[in-house]
Amino acid sequence: MAKKANTTDSNAPKDDFVEGVENSKGASSAPKSEASAEAASAPMDDSSAFGSGSGDSAAPVDNPPFSSQDPNDGGFGAAVWHDNKKITALWSKNETRNSWAAVSGLGWKRLNSSNDSSCTALTILAAHARNYNRNVKLKLDNDQIKEIYVW
Repeated sequence: MAKKANTTDSNAPKDDFVEGVENSKGASSAPKSEASAEAASAPMDDSSAFGSGSGDSAAPVDNPPFSSQDPNDGGFGAAVWHDNKKITALWSKNETRNSWAAVSGLGWKRLNSSNDSSCTALTILAAHARNYNRNVKLKLDNDQIKEIYVW
């Protein structure tokens, strides 16, 4: 078995899991616990990569974007209500039933395109909410805004 080369850089990042396996002198290389296996596979942040010496875990602390959102949001046939949203922008084109609204935290959503009058009414409500910076409660169904409450 080849001998491990010693590094001379004292600031080099150290992986506790790998050191524990290398220092076990012939013991099994299987992890001792799930916690040590997770720590070894977790991505390192910048502070631990440069040897800050804080001793804190390198596991991420922030949730991925939209991780708290309902996985059925906007799915086919799944109507989902969203409270306290803001309309941040509007877009429409000189085409039949082609109006869109940018909703805070949800992105661009098409306004109901099932008939002319509902698309027009929702566009007027979205424009009012955007113009006066009002909160809205809206229902997404098939990734389209079907209902809007503005107050």
